[in-house]
Amino acid sequence: MQDNQAFRALFTLPPVQTSASTALSIPETPVPKNETGDRELDAVLWLRDCIKTAHPALIDKALEAFKQIKTPAKDLEDRYSKYVARVSNGHFAAVLMTFGFANLESLAKSTMERQARKDEALSRFGSIDGLFAMTPAETACKAALKGLRKDKEALWGYDHAKADARFMKHPELVPSTLADCLHANEYERSLYWLRQASVDMAGDHWPEFQEHVDFCFRQLARIAPRNMAEALAVFEYLEEHDATGRTEGPAIIRNLIAGGWA
Repeated sequence: MQDNQAFRALFTLPPVQTSASTALSIPETPVPKNETGDRELDAVLWLRDCIKTAHPALIDKALEAFKQIKTPAKDLEDRYSKYVARVSNGHFAAVLMTFGFANLESLAKSTMERQARKDEALSRFGSIDGLFAMTPAETACKAALKGLRKDKEALWGYDHAKADARFMKHPELVPSTLADCLHANEYERSLYWLRQASVDMAGDHWPEFQEHVDFCFRQLARIAPRNMAEALAVFEYLEEHDATGRTEGPAIIRNLIAGGWA
């Protein structure tokens, strides 16, 4: 069995385009904080704002400046938690958000990772509007399920058997190999995280597209592995994404073991 090249082409992100702009971005230093009445906490809040600019120069300076604060990070976090609890009247969610307040190294890492995804999103899609426009894969999934009503028994999701039958009528939407399934999953995850990095609370996939994501997962139990390497790749995917506990998990494991590759 060969990979479905039409399927792979449909579930592939646009190529990265080198930006035509050569202008240097000049970082704007955030205004110092005067918020809590505690000079050290205000200093940390300001350094966090500097890191959130995602400018490497400001991040480096903020991390160096933080080293000059000799109060242990745990003490700073405890003091900030008490401040937030006081001003929020003990609102649980607000207090919970103070966790990691003084872990600036972690904030810097997550900020740079998100910025890298933002840069990749723009280099692939050209703009935020382009990033959130319907992709060819999303359009094809919506077309395949057009008119199919959601099922109350499935908590307003789709009846899987009916959805699968719809997808199977479109060869470009049907994976031929387990590797095809993993390829589509990587496309879906990448698209999701590029959007989430670019816009806060970007939301989930279109229901029709999410149903196809689940369809490809179900196919992991139906398509025989071609060799040991492909079977192991699926098993590692299940472990990496904590997916062995999903409904289809046992059937997928049986397929990997008894799929005939040996």
